[in-house]
Amino acid sequence: MIWSRINLYALGILIGLLHFASHALAGLENNDLVNAATRGSLSQVKALLSMSEKNYETRDKNMALVGAVENGHESIVKLLLDSGADANVKAKNGRTVFILAAQDNRLGIAQALLAADADINAVTDNGLTALMLASQRNHLEIVRLSLETGVDVNAATNEGVTALMFASQVGNQIVVQYLLQANANVNSQAKNGATALMLAAQNGHQGVTMTLLAVGAEINTKAENGATALLLAKKYDHKGVIELLQKAGAK
Repeated sequence: MIWSRINLYALGILIGLLHFASHALAGLENNDLVNAATRGSLSQVKALLSMSEKNYETRDKNMALVGAVENGHESIVKLLLDSGADANVKAKNGRTVFILAAQDNRLGIAQALLAADADINAVTDNGLTALMLASQRNHLEIVRLSLETGVDVNAATNEGVTALMFASQVGNQIVVQYLLQANANVNSQAKNGATALMLAAQNGHQGVTMTLLAVGAEINTKAENGATALLLAKKYDHKGVIELLQKAGAK
C-alpha cells in the first residue's frame, strides 16, 4: 500500500514536470517570432506569422514589435502592426514603442505607429514624452511630425520640465522655433522655478536666448533658489548672453 502511494505520488510529480516542460517549450517556440523580429529577418517573420499552427498571441506579437522598433526594422514593424500588434505596447523600461522610435529618430516607424493609433502623448514613469526626447536630441522630423499630429506641446515631466526647456537647455534653436510656433509657453516654470530662458542663459546659447526674448520671455523671473537668467549667465561667464540680457533690461 505504501509503495503504491509512493508510486502514485511520483507519477503525480512526473505529470506535473511534463506539464511544466510543455509550457516552457511552447514559450521557447513562441520566442522565435521575437528573435526573428529583433534580428530583422523579414522573410522569417512573414513565414512564422503565416503558419497556422503557430497561432501567435497578441502578447508574442507585442514582444516582437518592441524588438523590431528598438532595432529599427521598419518593414517588420508594419507587418506586426498589420497582424494585430499593439501600437501602444511598452518595453521593459516602461517606454511605449512610439517613445522608443522618437528617441532614436526613427521617422518611418513613428509614422507607422501613429497610423496604427499610437498615443502621441504617452509618458514614461517620470513624465517624459516622445516630443521632449526628440526636442532634447534635435530630431527635427520627429518634432515636426509630433506637432502636426496634435501633440500636447506644453506637457511637463513630473518635475515640471517642458519640451521647450529641454530644447533650450541644449541649444536646439530650430526645435525651439518649431515649439514656439506651436504655441509652447515661453514662460512656463519647472517645479524649481527654472524657465527656458534661464536654461538657455546658463548654457550660453545666444541664438536661443535671442529667440526666447523676441517672443516675450520674462527676463527677470526668479527660480526657487533666487537665480535669474542674468545671474546664471554671469555665473558661467557667458559674455554674449550677458550682453543680450542686459540690453533687454535684465537686472
